[in-house]
Amino acid sequence: MNWLRWFVLFTFLPLVLSVLTGAISISYLALLPASVLAFSLLFETPSGFSVERTVEKTGLKIGEETEVKVKLNVERGTGIVLVGDVVSPALEIVDGTNRHVFFKLPEKKLDVEYSYRVRAIKRGSHTISPVEVEGRHFFELEEPGYALFSEEVRITASSKIMNIKRSTPRRLGRQGFPQVTRARMGVSSTDFREIREYRPGDPMRTINWKATARLGVPLVNEYEREGSLIFIFYVDASDSMAVGGFKESALEVAVSFMLPLVSYLLNRGYRVGLYALGHGTLISPVSGSDSLSTFTRFLLSLGMTSTEESLSLAVERTKRLLKGQVVPVVVTNLTDSNLTSIKEGLKKLLTKTGNAPVLVDVDVYEDLSAGKLVSLRKKSLREELAFPSVTVTKDVRKGVLKLLEVIL
Repeated sequence: MNWLRWFVLFTFLPLVLSVLTGAISISYLALLPASVLAFSLLFETPSGFSVERTVEKTGLKIGEETEVKVKLNVERGTGIVLVGDVVSPALEIVDGTNRHVFFKLPEKKLDVEYSYRVRAIKRGSHTISPVEVEGRHFFELEEPGYALFSEEVRITASSKIMNIKRSTPRRLGRQGFPQVTRARMGVSSTDFREIREYRPGDPMRTINWKATARLGVPLVNEYEREGSLIFIFYVDASDSMAVGGFKESALEVAVSFMLPLVSYLLNRGYRVGLYALGHGTLISPVSGSDSLSTFTRFLLSLGMTSTEESLSLAVERTKRLLKGQVVPVVVTNLTDSNLTSIKEGLKKLLTKTGNAPVLVDVDVYEDLSAGKLVSLRKKSLREELAFPSVTVTKDVRKGVLKLLEVIL
């Protein structure tokens, strides 16, 4: 309403001065603001909004793009129309813009359409807010009109699962990946392990009919497998994995590293378990490619946590799993601050399993100013631990292949 005050002021001020001074010519100065004021009063603020928004696809791989289209219709009024939405920082706008300004002319509907493209730059579930529309009078002589349209759009971004076969170096390509170096599936023993939900391919004889009838969900008995090789991954999700920036933190690299690795092991019949340090969540060791979706959902939803949980405590919480031919693998960002804790946990894993645990050290410092010095320091820390170790950088392909050489 500030504009209204100014137009009223500039309309009546020349008239008052003309009366006080007797100079009629001064009153002519009031004609322009008076005309604009009269013209503006003839029209109302833009209203009668309708919006239709469509998104090309809502499931993306990191680096993929999708198009967002918006159609706007304004029925009445005259003035300025502002339209836009709020895009999550993890969705980078690569073409067009998500905010526009249009002019609504009198006695004519405003019918416009615009689009923009976004690229997923980080895994997870990201949102695009409802579309906001605001109509403003040209000189703010009336209160602006405001409305929200369309529901919040949720876009899920996932890491690409690398095909390890295509990435095999020539040396490994000639030799081939290890086949059955140790018994993988084994035969079921009589040692009861747990009751779990039925999965396609489970033998009918393993169905626990009493538990199924009681809970109304198909459940099966799972028994320990004799001679089966088990990989248990302890993935650090604490604040120490936040280094590396928003797009490529140590945790993001760790997730990108784990997805193809787990896929490879499951497809070859090995049993795989996973524990998230800091969250206290566990996937008990399972085998078969059908289990990949469980790990994928788990890893894609894995976020950073400020909860402190030492590796030793995690080992205690999972000690019932550390039986048989278990190969423990710890994925973390090794630093001076967690060196002692990691060392104690690795020793405990060695005691529990009888197998030397493997440390996967995530190094995302290469783009930092002192990145080389930090990497050298991390190398000395790994040597101080004196356990088998593998370094993983943003080029996770090399890390996956190195680890497979170590564990298989």
